[in-house]
Amino acid sequence: MLHLFKIKNALLLLKIWQNIKFWILPFDSKRIRVHWINSCWILIFTFSLTVKRVAFSASLLTSGSITIGPFNSHTPLVFKNVVSNIGNAYNPNTGVFTAPVRGAYHFELYIYGPGHASHSTGAVLTKNGEHIVMSYEHQPSHYAKSANGVTLLLEVGDLIFLRQWKNSVIFDNENHHNTFSGHLLFRM
Repeated sequence: MLHLFKIKNALLLLKIWQNIKFWILPFDSKRIRVHWINSCWILIFTFSLTVKRVAFSASLLTSGSITIGPFNSHTPLVFKNVVSNIGNAYNPNTGVFTAPVRGAYHFELYIYGPGHASHSTGAVLTKNGEHIVMSYEHQPSHYAKSANGVTLLLEVGDLIFLRQWKNSVIFDNENHHNTFSGHLLFRM
């Protein structure tokens, strides 16, 4: 049996069941409503849960084909063909993902390039400029594909982007072989 009593700006719940227990809840008429229906007290709690939805996926090119590299240093990659950008946290002009909320995020990168005796195919995922994980393949002929993924705890404003590995070659065309994706798993 549950008895409810309103006392000024608090709601007193008295539960009688083998022993007596009391709970006092802050009463906010906007969030808690109490109704007497069919000889029962009905509590209706109203609350809003704002969850930021964040997910993106992009490939290097919107059209055509290109061979990128080799370069003497690590070079930022800009994935211009946006497949999805829920929450608009990925910038296709810079290739940078900016964390809009603190939370655990998962990222994946897929890198594709021509096999070459002197040049590998590779890229590094960076967090605020620090190398986190690498996707790398070195094959003397045919084509090479590599992938990697990572889950990171990010703070608001942390920057995630990819850099092409120095002295590597990447190839892409209308098949969108190279992709960079990420999404928010949950807020912290």
